[in-house]
Order: sequence, then C-alpha cells, then structure tokens
Amino acid sequence: MRMATPAKINLTLEVLEQRPDGFHELATWMIPIGLFDELAMELSSEMTYESNLPSLRFDSANLIQRAIEKFQEETGQAAAYRIDLRKEIPIGAGLGGGSSDAAAALLLLNQLHQNPLTYEKLVGLAAQLGSDVPFFLKGRAAWCTGRGEKMEMREFPRDRWVVLIKPEFGVSTAAAYSAFKALPLEQRRGQTKKTDWGLLRNDLEQAVFQKYLILPEIKSWLEQQEETEVALMSGSGSTMFAVVKNADDGEQVSERFSLFFGFKFWVRVCRLNPEPTRIA
Repeated sequence: MRMATPAKINLTLEVLEQRPDGFHELATWMIPIGLFDELAMELSSEMTYESNLPSLRFDSANLIQRAIEKFQEETGQAAAYRIDLRKEIPIGAGLGGGSSDAAAALLLLNQLHQNPLTYEKLVGLAAQLGSDVPFFLKGRAAWCTGRGEKMEMREFPRDRWVVLIKPEFGVSTAAAYSAFKALPLEQRRGQTKKTDWGLLRNDLEQAVFQKYLILPEIKSWLEQQEETEVALMSGSGSTMFAVVKNADDGEQVSERFSLFFGFKFWVRVCRLNPEPTRIA
C-alpha cells in the first residue's frame, strides 16, 4: 500500500502561554500544500526500510519507526513490514515532512491490519508522536490548538499557489522555541499582516530571524513583489513562503528570486490547499 504525504505551511502561528508539561499552547492555521513525500508499506517476513535519502536512518529518531512502535503497543500487533520512503519535502524546513510521514504510517498500518483503531484512537497516537502529526491524518486546512492536536476544520480557497524558499540550512524546532523563550515578552509577537483571510503572523519569526539574518531579508524581498499576497516563515523555519494567485505568478517570483539571490536556495512553486490524498 502506498500513500502520498503532503507538506504544510502555517498561514498563521500564535505561540501562547507555556503549559505545565513545558510545551507552549498554540493557535495555528495549517494548510496542506502540493509537495509530497511518498510512503509505501506492506506486510513482510522481516523488517526492511529503504529511502532515497540515506542520511534518514530507521532509528528511534525516525517518526515512522516510532509510529510503528506506538501502533503495535496499542493493538498488540507484532508484524514486520517492508517500508519504502521517497522524500521530496526537505528536512528542518518547517513544512512538516516527518510529521506527515508519521501520520501516513499510522493510516497505512491501520489499513494493513483491517482498521483495528478508530480515527479518535489514531489521533491520540498521532499526538504522542508530535504536535503536527494529528493534522496530517486528514490533511485538510484546519485551525489547530492545544499542542496542535485539537483541530477544527477551517477552509481555505483551492485556487491559490505558494512559493517556497529554503536556504541551505534547516532550523531545529526545539532550538526555535528555546530562542523564543529567551526573548523579552514585548518581542514575542510576530509582525501582523492584514489579509482577506484575517490577521496573520508567525510568533517564532522574531526568535529565528535574530540568528538567521538571511530569513528576514527573504521575507522583506517577497513582500515587495507585486504578486505576493502574504509572506511568512512556515512553522519554526527555515522555509519562507509567499502566497500568490496562480502558478504563473509563482513562477515569476521564483525566477526573479533566483536571479536576485542566486541559485543556492531550494525553491518550489506548488498549489496551496490541494485536494486530500488517498491510499492506493
């Protein structure tokens, strides 16, 4: 069985009070985008794992392995699987690639074993794996609160496109939140942008921008492009994005960016809020 696993952007990300468990309450509008990894899983006599990204090992840091462990603990299954992961979503980009892969693993495992877990049980397991993982079980535009596990569907148009720009480095989510906590209280709110979809901001920008000075430069440049409707950092970075009205606008911004900044950046233009993917 095989599934395309979408990336996401955070159209807004508000970091609220700190919880007793050390994490922060969040309020974020997450939107899937037309950039996908692909995960294939099938029952096997022994556990095997292949990926087009050799550096992504199958160990305790791999969310797919952790998803299998959580699923087996919950269901009592002790099966082995043949796993093949094709990565297109960059790591450390704030695009949720690992979380999306983990959600896909839970969905595939449940189907391979004739659906022993309800959707609510899958959400519970997903929340144990990471704040973004529950969102990807449905992969639909949603307003997410708590640590990200409380979801309310909030629609977004399907006619927009997004330009994604990532420098050569990634940003650790843990490091971004650590830097956020070190900021004075008056600096913990991101710059707000008024749009047709409401007031949008990313509260982690201030913390991340202080260390990675190229990121606010990219944001400022994107905001100056006439095609850009809104430009923000996605999640904890390092990807910056611009929402545009169509693919042609996106390609023009992309080409202009490469001419201005050079070709050392990972740049993609893809549909914003595509139709949800299906298991095949």
